[in-house]
Amino acid sequence: MWRMGFSLPRIAAVGLSTLLVLVGMFIVRAPQASALDLPLLKPRPAPAPAVAPVHKPISSDPGGPARGTVIMVHAGGWAGHDAHAQGLLLDSPGDIFRARGWRVVSIDYHEGTAGLQDVLDAVGAELARRTGNGPLCLYGESSGAHLALVAAARMRSINCVIGLGTPTDLPSYQAEAVVAGDDRIRVVAYQMARFFGNTPETMAPWNLVALAPRIQADVLLLQESDDQIVSAQHRERFRAVRPTTQVVELEAGDTAFMHGTVSAAGRSRYAAAIGSFADRVVAARNAERSAARTGCSKVGRSVREIDRPELFGALRCLARKDGTARREGNGSWSRTSVRMYGEVNAARLWSQLRRTVSGRRALVAADKRRAQLTLHASERSQIILRALKRSAQRSG
Repeated sequence: MWRMGFSLPRIAAVGLSTLLVLVGMFIVRAPQASALDLPLLKPRPAPAPAVAPVHKPISSDPGGPARGTVIMVHAGGWAGHDAHAQGLLLDSPGDIFRARGWRVVSIDYHEGTAGLQDVLDAVGAELARRTGNGPLCLYGESSGAHLALVAAARMRSINCVIGLGTPTDLPSYQAEAVVAGDDRIRVVAYQMARFFGNTPETMAPWNLVALAPRIQADVLLLQESDDQIVSAQHRERFRAVRPTTQVVELEAGDTAFMHGTVSAAGRSRYAAAIGSFADRVVAARNAERSAARTGCSKVGRSVREIDRPELFGALRCLARKDGTARREGNGSWSRTSVRMYGEVNAARLWSQLRRTVSGRRALVAADKRRAQLTLHASERSQIILRALKRSAQRSG
């Protein structure tokens, strides 16, 4: 499997030739007018280069009902127009999703900022299609992952985003390019400046570190340990702003991948991380749908949207309407601890608690206001329900 994230040869041909033209404009002096300076002898302007068309989405459906839908957004340095890359993603990692019963859609897009609208349009088309009740997710590589996360900041209906080799901090990348000894990094920085500007104001709507608090989707970022184009600082800066982001580093090896290489173990981890992430997102979506049917409010709102008392209030409402927990949750109880990947909301917490005796007892205690909740948000958040001192005896 080989995919160069920014299609650097193609970008270099465009970007470096543009730079050479600009340099030539400043170095070459214009000739003085003469009697021979006739209109017929003046060079004719070169015809505008033909713009490749954006190809229609291509898709593949599972054998049975779709458990979810994933839209694939290819790499290419925001240059768009790459049907070959579009087809590659449908095959891989599209096969990982299809094996789990997902519908897979791979899209092409316009260059620059216009590409975002193509991503948003694809999301809208899949929502209108009503393929199933499962999650709708985006998978993107390199610049495609950047566009996928920008789209998630604008559309709450996107349930998850997986990014491989994702540039998340545009101003920092520009600063890195100034001192970089790698021409490829400077070409990518040139593309960024070309499409998103080079000031904090123009880059702000496209800078993922700034947009991270607005993203409600579950996020998984993958990266080779020897990524040569996007440094590990990008994923760490994003995770610092959004602690629930899940991060996987892929072991380098002898096989070219996105911006670096992977070993056989790295490739296996890539497939396993995507597969387990997809399964967790489906389970989370099912929990949120079940919780919504109870009529309790704010059950799908994450702790970044509501405060912890509101989260606890939504959990108490779910516990009150949970007949199984009320029947089976009586008995001595003092503390229950739960660890959860991804975003934390009352629906997901309720679903996890009701699986165990300790969890059901915690729900009963919460319903009777005999418990308090603490939360430590991270890649794998820890949620603790602890009995209040006056009730650390019988929760029933």
